[in-house]
Amino acid sequence: MSEMELYNLYPLNKNCVYTTEHWVNTLSNGKSVTVLHVQEWRSGTFSIELDETDKEKLLAQDNITLNDCGACVEELSEGWFYESDIKNKDTYNDEELKEIHKMMFCSEDNQDEYDTEEEYDFDQDIMEANDWSMNDTIYEITNGCELELAS
Repeated sequence: MSEMELYNLYPLNKNCVYTTEHWVNTLSNGKSVTVLHVQEWRSGTFSIELDETDKEKLLAQDNITLNDCGACVEELSEGWFYESDIKNKDTYNDEELKEIHKMMFCSEDNQDEYDTEEEYDFDQDIMEANDWSMNDTIYEITNGCELELAS
């Protein structure tokens, strides 16, 4: 068995780090719903312990889910909104989708003003005020990574 070493992990290119937050809530009919909020980051630094075999496997991958290989987030920089999607959207009827959108975009005092034709921005404060809870964050790098032995 080869020795484990600690590395700093970086994306090979800029704008190739993504986080996907899993926000969950329950509709008035008791049905559970998850919203996936994705952000893209200009750059990021992660730490990871690897042996030589796992190091070679990791370096051979283009798209890496960092949660799956035990990497820890050290820093993310210059993030911006990428997209928000309702997980398994096609399993909800029109009335349920309208309720989900109200819960995502309207505070309790302005839910009557919700307009299905209008574009709304993701707002963490509104999500939390409407009892959404973030239960997971997935970290991914696309287009490969590089490793540097940690000092």
